[in-house]
Amino acid sequence: MDQPNSRSASTSNRRRAERRSCEEHVRIQIDTPCLEGESANLSQSGILFFTEGELKVSVEIDGPEGPQTFTGSLVRCERVKGERRGWAVEFDRD
Repeated sequence: MDQPNSRSASTSNRRRAERRSCEEHVRIQIDTPCLEGESANLSQSGILFFTEGELKVSVEIDGPEGPQTFTGSLVRCERVKGERRGWAVEFDRD
């Protein structure tokens, strides 16, 4: 599984690269031991904070030709249904 090539995005599509369907098993390892930042708001159920740092990760994807590992940054986490979450990783550019 090759990393998709980047291309310029139009104003109607802000994605930098074309997407394709993928239903492979994925493992993510957190490589950044600590992040520091400034809080924006706080409640009994959580905190929102901002940081200049990145949460660096390694992503292993089990593909038909065997596992491949990519490095990148975790850029988003979204609760999609119940306890299920979607995680978005932006791959490092080589």
